[in-house]
Amino acid sequence: MSDVMLSFKGQQEYMTKDQLKEVCPLAFADAPTNPKVSGKYLFVNTETIVDDLDKLGWKPVQAAQRKGRGKTTIFSKHMVAFQNPDIMIKGKDGDDSFPRIIMTNSHDGMQAFKFSVGIFRLVCSNGLVVADEQFSDFKIKHKGYSFEELRGVVNEAVADLPNKVEVLNDMKQRILSSQEKNKLALDAMLIRAGIVPGSEKAKKFNYDDETIIDILDPKRDEDKGDDLWRVFNVIQEKITQGDFHAALTGAKVRKVRKIKSFEKDLKVNKELFKLATALV
Repeated sequence: MSDVMLSFKGQQEYMTKDQLKEVCPLAFADAPTNPKVSGKYLFVNTETIVDDLDKLGWKPVQAAQRKGRGKTTIFSKHMVAFQNPDIMIKGKDGDDSFPRIIMTNSHDGMQAFKFSVGIFRLVCSNGLVVADEQFSDFKIKHKGYSFEELRGVVNEAVADLPNKVEVLNDMKQRILSSQEKNKLALDAMLIRAGIVPGSEKAKKFNYDDETIIDILDPKRDEDKGDDLWRVFNVIQEKITQGDFHAALTGAKVRKVRKIKSFEKDLKVNKELFKLATALV
């Protein structure tokens, strides 16, 4: 586990309770939002999880909630991402990153707390979410929630860090051909559009050469190279953050914008990671 540096005291801004409440007020709901919930449903608001994760060294760094039309929130699903200043993945050439715990929750009585693992790269201030096939998703049901169960989930995630590092290292060793890079970029655009690569529908979508070149063009020197890890990070940042131009062959060029929905961002991130690790 030499690639994981513990007790790293880096400079990091964390969200205060007031900031979290401003961005994600649903985290502080004091009752279930769905009046039809079962009598067996044990209401545990997200603030409780925030406080309990803080006891374990994990502090909020990002939050969002699903919004309905206008100012009315129709659905109550929301997300909070946590980072531990004492746990860091030390990469080569300064490509250091922090593991993150990404929690999604809903106070509608229909879903459990769900935890995914993310990685935040310092070199580009960009985060990615790992796919289920490689890294486990953990769930805690509202029925019978306890701090001990949460601590067990977190400890399991931390103990799995060496496996995460191993996958990342495997990606760094895999060199891609020009054809593989082009296909990865094209498939990533299909995923963003909600189209399954290789499907019948996908055959009707073909982006022009300029689009593929733009997607594969690194924004920084640290991401220049042909290994899967660097190519994937270039593509992932472009697909989720936008700010490039794209066009289907023979169609009008349009500017691709940042994904604003946290739910779509999580979904696209995981699908991109599946796509990339299939090449390892």
